[in-house]
Amino acid sequence: MRNLFFASACLLTTALAGCQQTPPANDQLDAVLWTQTSIEHELIYRQLFANATRQLDVALADPTWDALPLPARKLAGLPPAVVVDIDETLLDNVPLNARDIINNQVYSYDRWNTWVEQAKAQALPGSVAFLQAARQKGIKVYYLTNREHSQVAATANNLRLRGFPIESNEQILAASTPTGHCESAGYGKNCRRQWVASQARVLLMAGDSLGDFVQAEHNTLAAQRKAVEPYVNWLGQRWFLLPNPSYGNWYSAPYGDDEKLPLAQKRRLKQQALLLQE
Repeated sequence: MRNLFFASACLLTTALAGCQQTPPANDQLDAVLWTQTSIEHELIYRQLFANATRQLDVALADPTWDALPLPARKLAGLPPAVVVDIDETLLDNVPLNARDIINNQVYSYDRWNTWVEQAKAQALPGSVAFLQAARQKGIKVYYLTNREHSQVAATANNLRLRGFPIESNEQILAASTPTGHCESAGYGKNCRRQWVASQARVLLMAGDSLGDFVQAEHNTLAAQRKAVEPYVNWLGQRWFLLPNPSYGNWYSAPYGDDEKLPLAQKRRLKQQALLLQE
């Protein structure tokens, strides 16, 4: 998660008046407002998870059905599974972003870690019903998340509190997990997907970022298009992609993922990335 905050200007009106603080610009304001207050956001989630639920029977009936972007492999005898992201796919963390906006704060890993440990995140519309339906059909759920491996227990607690099916914490494959010898893979999900491939036939995947489905070579639009091109026909059938206007790889791509740049420079580079029609 990333949050952008620009320092407020201090205007000297008179020699005696001192400073007048003006509200800082925050590039996440409209995105967070839409996420939290629009009926469209809610309905997109309900629509997507309803469609995903209907696809479960289709996928179960086809023994060759596989949602993983891997070379052809033997599927016979593998139990069915679904692979889902957690943050902004199943659990709603945007209240943390909203709090930062109201309090004029930059994103903080300390506040994020506290939020995770508190297990306060609510379920997003339609997500619990979808995974409960999958579990009732005998389909195992693997939660591939880029939360830290040390946060698995707190994450499992949050999922259980919201009614998500989770029989074992081992279903949560966090960043740098030792499962599948993926410690060195960091936040890339390919290693974890490959391990799941050795355990199950994956019927579908759901997430809010391209990296939840396939890993692009670089964080550029061209590289992402190239990575997804072979699988475009899987959208809405094997892959279910949700919108996330608040944060993601797209947010940092204009400034080359260089978080050390000054905030004003990041914003200039983001503005330069906008496309204008002549």
